[in-house]
Amino acid sequence: MAAEIRRAEPADVETLGALHSGCWRELYPTVLPAAVLDELSPAMMSGLWAKFVARGGAYEQYVAEVDGAVVAFAGIGPGREPGYEEAVELYFLYVHPEYRRKGIARQLLKTVQAHYTWLWAGNRPAQQFYKKAKFYPDSVAREGSLFGAPLEEERFSG
Repeated sequence: MAAEIRRAEPADVETLGALHSGCWRELYPTVLPAAVLDELSPAMMSGLWAKFVARGGAYEQYVAEVDGAVVAFAGIGPGREPGYEEAVELYFLYVHPEYRRKGIARQLLKTVQAHYTWLWAGNRPAQQFYKKAKFYPDSVAREGSLFGAPLEEERFSG
């Protein structure tokens, strides 16, 4: 399935907030406490998206549309760790459940041209996707945090 990929715009923030919140509720119920998931409401996530879209510069967000509906998104920017400042880090890439396994995530990944990303160590489907896209674990792990909840992560480089 082909999607139209374009830069995210201010008009997308409510849609992106709802999609982002929904993806996290679906994917992270065993990782994030229920109270944290409740805080990550569509309205709260829309507020974050308003900041993401306005940031500009080296920070870029993309959406994938199918028949005019936003079904996926990705965000990139400068590497956030020492020695990787010149690299492009993929901060996030999520696809609505009904549109997964249709090639849309691959389209987004190809568009953003990221060098690496961090994945939750327990997210096997994401790890399989990135391996197919020629991103591999590079033996670097960290104990991260997602909205205050501890999260073991692995770096995948492509």
